[in-house]
Amino acid sequence: MTTRLTAGDRLARLLSIIPWVSESDGVPISEIERRFDYPRALLLGDLQNVVFFVGVHPFTPDQLVEVTISDDKVWIKYADWFARPLKLSSQEAATLLTTARAALSVVGDDAPETLVRALTKLGAMLGGDADQILDVGLGEAPIAILDGLRDAIDSGVCVDIDYYSYGRDVATKREVDPVRLFSDQGNWYLDAWCKLADEFRMFRVDRIRSTTKTSNPAHHNSVRTVPSFEPSDDDPRIELTLDRSAMWVVEQYPCESVTESEDGRTIVVLAITEVPWIQRLLLRLGPAATMTSREGSLPDDLVPEAARKVLALYGR
Repeated sequence: MTTRLTAGDRLARLLSIIPWVSESDGVPISEIERRFDYPRALLLGDLQNVVFFVGVHPFTPDQLVEVTISDDKVWIKYADWFARPLKLSSQEAATLLTTARAALSVVGDDAPETLVRALTKLGAMLGGDADQILDVGLGEAPIAILDGLRDAIDSGVCVDIDYYSYGRDVATKREVDPVRLFSDQGNWYLDAWCKLADEFRMFRVDRIRSTTKTSNPAHHNSVRTVPSFEPSDDDPRIELTLDRSAMWVVEQYPCESVTESEDGRTIVVLAITEVPWIQRLLLRLGPAATMTSREGSLPDDLVPEAARKVLALYGR
């Protein structure tokens, strides 16, 4: 059976293969295949098309990792640049620490000891203020849900999800072909082919209440490059004038434009894909936001209708 490797699997293997091979005088390709469970065609492709181009600017031969494949053996030689002691500026160290903490938050308790040690040394180099300066958050989502989705993606099978649509205020059960998990603007998302909608959909992972792995093979597994939120030209737009206390809207939601009014308040334009979503947002904002204009088909009584729904729930 052919091993199915994700991009993360391949990266993890390459990071182990490179130092191991570089310390040897040629390693048989078959031994690398067996030791790292790396299919031959994929291994050769990654060595020649990925590792061979690892280096630093200006990417001259002395700045690139050298990969030689001959007589079914592989040699890897570090570029001269890698032989020099690494000196980081404060900005470079902060960037590296941020990336390391992001990786640590993903793997959790399974983090390699080497990553934890490197993170500790890097934080010590930046000084005692590092914890106050840097705060990496990839989003809140149940670990069990994330692990279940990762398992389904790695296994190439469909998964049943119990999903709550915040925009439409409904809960549904769906079978999806999971493609990838990613974090964007403080939230985890699942990119998947939804059999209920018969198209690709983006799901907020913190709104997935349960997952059940199936034995059905996933037929849609090509990774797409799309934003987590992509409104259409036909979606209604609304313009809000925000007080200072409501500036969190700019950070939390994708705004099509952000400008400052003459009185110092902030004017934002939002695309509305679902009416219940904007109703709840307006209720939450209360007097801190004023609707100054709108375009498209939106109910005249957006806020009163939402208030009546809330009161009806209390009445029950």
